[in-house]
Amino acid sequence: MKNKHIAFALLWFFSIKLTAQQLTYVPDIVIGHRSSTYLHNVNFQFNNKIRVNNLTLFDTEYKENKNNIFFIRNTLSYNISKKISLNAALGIKNPGSFFTISAQYRILKPTYSFAYSIGTTYQKGITIEQSISIEYYPRLTENLQLYFNFLAIANVNLEEYQRGLQFIRLGLKEKKVSYGLFLNLDQFNNNNKTLENAGTFIKYQF
Repeated sequence: MKNKHIAFALLWFFSIKLTAQQLTYVPDIVIGHRSSTYLHNVNFQFNNKIRVNNLTLFDTEYKENKNNIFFIRNTLSYNISKKISLNAALGIKNPGSFFTISAQYRILKPTYSFAYSIGTTYQKGITIEQSISIEYYPRLTENLQLYFNFLAIANVNLEEYQRGLQFIRLGLKEKKVSYGLFLNLDQFNNNNKTLENAGTFIKYQF
């Protein structure tokens, strides 16, 4: 319950603080069969080269607390071209704090986006981290779009597939709000532990 209170407090705080055009806040709330999740992205664009991002996630089980997931990451990005950026991030996640440096290739179009990142993360050891994100939102009518989102992240070292996740969203988009069905898959320590969650989501861009 504590995580839920924090999540909704953050939602309220950022909703009243967004006054600058350079600042965007995108909360994503999901209600699944195993847990509920609050996720947000906060971006601040200083200029066409430098931006900062805060990504926060709280995943809270209904029955037990042992599988609760938390993830907070603050990233500084420098665009070396329209499609390529260099990133440095500090954060905290199960089981502790971490530091990441990475490079990202991104394509942003009116009806789709694609991003691929590769880098290294230090958290009680070094892992190679890769991620891929795909969004597709073709227009169905003047005010309605199909919405599809796929995100996958994997951390590996010389010994194991340490951590992985896949998020899938399928639904509809109306202006700044998206909603529909979701599936979240999490893997830990060579798939010795896995978690699944499915249900509905709603996402809004302030």
